[in-house]
Amino acid sequence: MRRITAALGAAAMLSAAAVTAASAGAATTAARHNARHNTRTTYLDPHARTADRVDDLLGRMTLEEKIGQMDQIVDEKLRAPSNPSDGNCSGSNADPLQQACLQKVLISDRTGSILAGGTDNPTDNTGKGWADMYNAVQHYAIDHSRLHIPIIFGVDAVHGFGHPYQATLFPQSIGMGATWDTTLAHEAGAATRQQLVATGGNWDFAPVQDLARDNRWGRYYETWAEEPMLSGAMGAANIAGMQGSAGHPQVAATVKHFAGYSQSINGHDRGEEQLPIRYLQDTFLPSYAAGIDAGAATVMVNSGSINGVPATASHFLLTTELRQRLGFKGVVISDYGDVPALQSAYHVSADLADAVAKAVNAGVDMAMEPDNPSGWDAALLEDVHNGSVSVARIDQSVRRILALKFELGLFDHPYVDPSQADAAVTGNKPLARQAADESVTLLRNQNDVLPLSKDASKLVVTGPNADSMTNQLGGWSVSWQGAFGGGQACCAGPADQIPPGTTVLDGIKAAVSPSTQVVYTQDKSQAVSETSNADAAIVAVGETPYAEGLGDNPSPALTPDQQSLISALEATGKPVIVVVIAGRPLGLGPAEQANGLLMAYLPGTEGGAGVADVLFGTVNPSGKLPVTWPTDAPLQQSGFNAGGASTLGDEPKFFDQLPGTNSGWGSGYNPLYPFGFGLSYTTFKVSGLSASSSVSRHGSGTATFTVANTGARDGIDVVPVYVHQPTETAGIVVPPQRLVGFARVDVSAGQSKTVHVSFPASSLALTPADIDGTEVPQVMAGKYQVQVEDMSADFVIG
Repeated sequence: MRRITAALGAAAMLSAAAVTAASAGAATTAARHNARHNTRTTYLDPHARTADRVDDLLGRMTLEEKIGQMDQIVDEKLRAPSNPSDGNCSGSNADPLQQACLQKVLISDRTGSILAGGTDNPTDNTGKGWADMYNAVQHYAIDHSRLHIPIIFGVDAVHGFGHPYQATLFPQSIGMGATWDTTLAHEAGAATRQQLVATGGNWDFAPVQDLARDNRWGRYYETWAEEPMLSGAMGAANIAGMQGSAGHPQVAATVKHFAGYSQSINGHDRGEEQLPIRYLQDTFLPSYAAGIDAGAATVMVNSGSINGVPATASHFLLTTELRQRLGFKGVVISDYGDVPALQSAYHVSADLADAVAKAVNAGVDMAMEPDNPSGWDAALLEDVHNGSVSVARIDQSVRRILALKFELGLFDHPYVDPSQADAAVTGNKPLARQAADESVTLLRNQNDVLPLSKDASKLVVTGPNADSMTNQLGGWSVSWQGAFGGGQACCAGPADQIPPGTTVLDGIKAAVSPSTQVVYTQDKSQAVSETSNADAAIVAVGETPYAEGLGDNPSPALTPDQQSLISALEATGKPVIVVVIAGRPLGLGPAEQANGLLMAYLPGTEGGAGVADVLFGTVNPSGKLPVTWPTDAPLQQSGFNAGGASTLGDEPKFFDQLPGTNSGWGSGYNPLYPFGFGLSYTTFKVSGLSASSSVSRHGSGTATFTVANTGARDGIDVVPVYVHQPTETAGIVVPPQRLVGFARVDVSAGQSKTVHVSFPASSLALTPADIDGTEVPQVMAGKYQVQVEDMSADFVIG
């Protein structure tokens, strides 16, 4: 969601005096609170069924009150204007919440939801500051509204709750995907829930269930993987951890961006997508479906257009696909400003009322309409009066919204304890370090240069990302575009709010023996000079923070100065270890020939410790690429491209691309590092594959195999399980292999384990018919093969 707004100010919490004034006296507030909880009204009875509470409350609401529940406003609209004479209630960081603004948005406009984050953090940007701000807003909404309906408070917590600047943050999702560890994804989701429950963020706009299939896209790092099965498994686990108790979530997770958002025609964010429905259904939807099946309470809509139709106005996408085929029952929200964009950007609506009608009738329950609550109210009211939107359709959406509020406990326990917030926000550091440890992916280890000795005489540490917490975190950290020092100064967080944590330099210093000399410099000449008599040089390179469209890059690569530094260090003849800290695969240039190469992704506040753990062998690396790493080598000028090289612009590049008739000319799958690649400090042997001989279309198959650790140290092997379909008799081209499962196997040196991996036949479903196919995907009967490494086992689906 975008946060490009003039003076995206941070909400400052109300002072005690302001709270008293806004509530028209403490005694009056207490009286209203007591009256509300002493009533026998069904919707206020915590022991009544949710459905009964919703029915009772819905029957008491006016049409205008219902319409207000369907709008979400950014929290800067609750703050005093920088210029009081303009009365627009859009303040700056220093401006307090103001009674007039609270009254307008929450009471006069009856707004049901508030969005906070982006760059609009409270002045006291701590866990306690967020909790105080939330309580002040919630108190006003409950105490002053006719029916005492609480607001639902939405935030973007995409790798932990990133806005309080002291928060513990996990690797961004692309790094979490590299762990192939669903248990860890669940635990990270639960840790994020702890942060949000303590600070008041009861609606999290995460996780991103889009697929990482084009690394030019600026939101690539927010995804889990390029393969739907891996993305779905990680997302489902994360959602289960984030929401907590099934059926009664503590935090509402959001599957986004439905659907196909990552597949724009040119790698740009919020752009045009041309997606055959078969490709959408067979490849993209399973990732979202896994999150929905895990119980995700909400879904956010794709901002782009698909085949010329804005997703926000697509009845086929939001009703036929999402509701009828995938069975989603919860709340659908638009992305930031996308309903008015139907008029202002897409020009498919003549005015706001028509835009609102198109979105609501397509299936949008709530609009993230950040700037104009009065306009939303008037537009939807006009739609009802002229018959464009039925009251029944509004009741349907409001019923879902109210049910969510009841299930989150907002009517019964609407406030948080600020004294507990800071501890919750800063906790879980050991888990964050574990996540960093598991995510780091070893891509090159020439002559076993790694692990380095902790007793090395001298190590040189250099590179722009060696001692930069901001670069290590990426976007959605303190601010939308990252903490201070990122590439987008307009939208970055304050200079005095750099999250505490461990950089790569910190991690190295803590790991080595007291006798080891660690020389840190950002001066190229000094780094080269010091490396000439050092044991090794460690150079941390990569990207600076970005988010969304500001991160779009037509040719992601290490910058020329980074490549020049690596080349100069390599020329010394001493071992050079390159650590890439970035949100996507990059063109590596000379780094391809480094003695050691680690991909650390954007590893979070404990990422430097995780990198050091792998560099010095405290941790045996187990990370495997969740995406394809395309090569940036020049295209060969002759022959059939036998070397497998292509240009960096050979995008998108992903594992399950369909075969063609000219694969001998280099159009096939020819990456620098393939999906699932990652080295270890030990060796493994997988053997003895067998599979279920016959599988029902509605059943599951099982692959069984043995993993042996044939090396000298304990380690973890990640073993993907694929299915190959020798012939597709319906005439549909299918990928040579489809990922259907995986095993993450912890095996001691010299030991072996037998592993069973089950997979549903439904994961092999395809959309039937010709090029124009839009039917429900079906599992085709016929012969298949389970494939693990170089082994295969036949089975039949009947």
